[in-house]
Amino acid sequence: MISLSDEGFSVKCDVSSYKPDELKVRLDGDVLSIEGEHKEENEQGSVHLRLQRSIRIPVDQIDLSSLQSSLDQHGNLSIHAPLIEKKKQLNGQEIPIQITGQQKETGTIEN
Repeated sequence: MISLSDEGFSVKCDVSSYKPDELKVRLDGDVLSIEGEHKEENEQGSVHLRLQRSIRIPVDQIDLSSLQSSLDQHGNLSIHAPLIEKKKQLNGQEIPIQITGQQKETGTIEN
């Protein structure tokens, strides 16, 4: 499940067939990758499971430096990042003028 809400970006995935050391979560540019590989052999044969999910994420909307992943005891992988704080809007606020250069007595600015 993938969602983007006021709380941020999140991905939830059932990876209960994999051990924690068999999983990798990577971010390359705007692509989040979830990979897993499980091999098991017994007297009856062998099992080889492979998981690969790639998700394009809205990098312009989320705080990539806060991207986190967690795995619970039931094998549910959760990945979350909060939204980037929207810059305060300046509606109705005075904007200060920065002076660059020397000002003449007449009020014009010399470069």
